[in-house]
Amino acid sequence: MSFYRVITHDTAFHADDVMAVALLRHAGYQFELIRTRDPKILESALAENNSLVLDVGGVYDPSMLNFDHHQDRSLLSAAGLVYEHFKEEICPVDAQIYFGRFIAAIDAMDTNRDNIFDLWATLPRGFKNVSGILGGFNREITDPEMQYEQFGKAVTFAQEMIVNELYSSSKKAKSEAAYQHRTILPNNVAVFDEFSTVWKEKKEHVFAVLPHANGWQIQTVDTNIAVIPQDIAGLETFVFRHISGFMAVIKDKETLINFASNLDEIAGPK
Repeated sequence: MSFYRVITHDTAFHADDVMAVALLRHAGYQFELIRTRDPKILESALAENNSLVLDVGGVYDPSMLNFDHHQDRSLLSAAGLVYEHFKEEICPVDAQIYFGRFIAAIDAMDTNRDNIFDLWATLPRGFKNVSGILGGFNREITDPEMQYEQFGKAVTFAQEMIVNELYSSSKKAKSEAAYQHRTILPNNVAVFDEFSTVWKEKKEHVFAVLPHANGWQIQTVDTNIAVIPQDIAGLETFVFRHISGFMAVIKDKETLINFASNLDEIAGPK
């Protein structure tokens, strides 16, 4: 598959068109970027298979590299359409389920999937998501040169986000594979030989013991459910306990496991 140019719309940009271009850049494609709604340019580009058109043009036809979604509300956003078509070149197979969540969040905000705007209205004012952050690169939409420059900055920023999310997704995939090999103490505390990034999502344990840069740590799944008791500070090789009670660090693994094995499933009042 090859294409020499990518066309998307001009004026204001959103996370889906920015992220779609960033995904293509990350996959290693080299292309000229054109931002326009000129009908003649779009008509020509839609008809040839070496131009990729996204988020504009009114056509979804991946065989012709056309990835617009506005003509059909059931379609994913431009980011989702491009990711689904090129994901084998972007993300390792075992990490796709996690990286896909990142892209799905952009889709939801761009298309108001599942009435996401109503949910968003319940969050604290000033709270930002990927769509809001990337949209923040917009400046004066009547100044094409400025907007083209800002679009480029947003794409560069999005590429860094992709790298971060791919790293996180790969770690989660590794943790998912290792999860079944955890040790479970008689009181249901989980012990992991490698740091797990998925154990809290499973909601099968209130406490977990995991590696830490300064030794070993114990975490709670949620401080609204339980906290690490303050008396952990009396143990030998104690390093620190976070004031919220969500975690504490001990240098010696066996000391920490002995402490953890004596915890109730729900540990005392905060």
